[in-house]
Amino acid sequence: MTAIDASPVATRPTETASAPATRSVQEPARTTRTTRTARTVQADPGPREHRGRLAAARTQVAARYGVNARHTDLAAPQVSETLAAAADLPRSVLEVQLGHRSVRRFLPGPLAPSVLPTLVAAAQSAPTSSNLQLWSVVAVNDPARLARVATLSGEQDHVRDAPLLLVWIADLARVRALAASRSTTAHAAGYLETTMTAFLDAALAAQNAVVAAESLGLGTVYLGGVRDDPEALAAELKLPRGTAPVVGLVVGSPDPACPGRVKPRLPQAVVLHHETYDMARQLRSLGAYERRMTAFYREEGFTGGWIGRVLTRMRGNGSLRGRERLRSALAALGMPSW
Repeated sequence: MTAIDASPVATRPTETASAPATRSVQEPARTTRTTRTARTVQADPGPREHRGRLAAARTQVAARYGVNARHTDLAAPQVSETLAAAADLPRSVLEVQLGHRSVRRFLPGPLAPSVLPTLVAAAQSAPTSSNLQLWSVVAVNDPARLARVATLSGEQDHVRDAPLLLVWIADLARVRALAASRSTTAHAAGYLETTMTAFLDAALAAQNAVVAAESLGLGTVYLGGVRDDPEALAAELKLPRGTAPVVGLVVGSPDPACPGRVKPRLPQAVVLHHETYDMARQLRSLGAYERRMTAFYREEGFTGGWIGRVLTRMRGNGSLRGRERLRSALAALGMPSW
């Protein structure tokens, strides 16, 4: 059992059998230790080892939040236990990143209480420009609200059925409130640079949460549809002026009856440039990728390839489902972006 399976969270993790990398959190986690030659089953940690892991985890969480190790559960409830138990999880960070796939079918039922604070702790560990921390996140799991958000975000069924939806917010309202409390101004909050910084901060935080969730056996899928009608979504989530939704993130236990596939990405010869940008070189490398993606989509029941999908999305005239008016929407939300 992993920390996120435990109820209560303080339950000590137990030794279990191997499980595939795409397991749900209801399935047992494999406890292994990496060597130079192979992964071998590691014995269930005894009480002393578990206490040592927990103490180390509390020290790490305490450093993240700048508190005494005795107060970690006040700063980030249940995160230390999750981190301590995660030492038994077999997948490296690189395995999690390279094995990423979007998951849109989830097992029913809520997630363990430790999941949300753990994902937020991971998100808060992402880089942030000048330590401004210009983001917030709204956690949604009320079925009625999920249904309304789904309606505002492209009518996607996996949003309605989500155990947890995290809406990542570019947040300039907090710094404006701080300025008002000190009887000063925050004029730079209206600059395009500051808006971009807030969006980047929120995106980096969200991606940290993705890696954390998938390292714990959960599945995720991003939801760009939160920008389809950002004013209406802001009203639904009661966002103050100076904030805007950046991206949604659906989190849940993957349904093993609906396994997904890792989608091929562009070859590095297309996206990696040495010293200077080389358009001709990258275009020469696209042919093979187009053939791979055409075959991939065919196996998924779709026609066409990658290039056609990209150009269809980029043609404009409604192809972005309302997101083409993002600048005016941001201004209406109190983020003029001068």
